[in-house]
Amino acid sequence: MTDETQIAAAPSRDNQREGRAIALGVAGWLVPGLGHALQKMWGRALAFFLIVGVLVFVGAGMRGNLFTSESGDAFAALGYVADLGTGSFYWLAKYIEVGGPDVSHAYGDYGTRFLAAAGVLNLLAALHAFEAARGRKA
Repeated sequence: MTDETQIAAAPSRDNQREGRAIALGVAGWLVPGLGHALQKMWGRALAFFLIVGVLVFVGAGMRGNLFTSESGDAFAALGYVADLGTGSFYWLAKYIEVGGPDVSHAYGDYGTRFLAAAGVLNLLAALHAFEAARGRKA
C-alpha cells in the first residue's frame, strides 16, 4: 500500500516542480534577472538586470529601431521577437524612444543591434532560470 502512495505522489511533485520552473522562466522574461533572484542567485540576477537594462537604455538612446508586430517582413518579425525578448524593458525602450528611430546614421543602426542583443540575452537568461528551477545543472 505504501508503494502505491509513493508512486502516486511522485508525479504531483514533478508537476509542481515543472509549474514552478515555468513560472520562474516567465518571471525572468518579464523582468530581467527576476527568475534568478527568486532562486536566490543574486549575482546572476543583478548581472542580467544591469546588462539587459544598460543595453536597452543605450540602444534606445542611440535611436535604434524597435520593431513592431505589424511588419510583414521575415527579418522584421525576427527583430520583433528579439525586441520583445527584453520583457518589460520593451515598453521602457518605447518610452525612451520619443524621437523615433534614426537608422540613417551608424549610431541608430548600432542602437538597433543593442536592443536585439538585449532581448536575446534576456531570453537566454530566462531559459537558464527555467532550467535551473527544473534541477538541471546550471
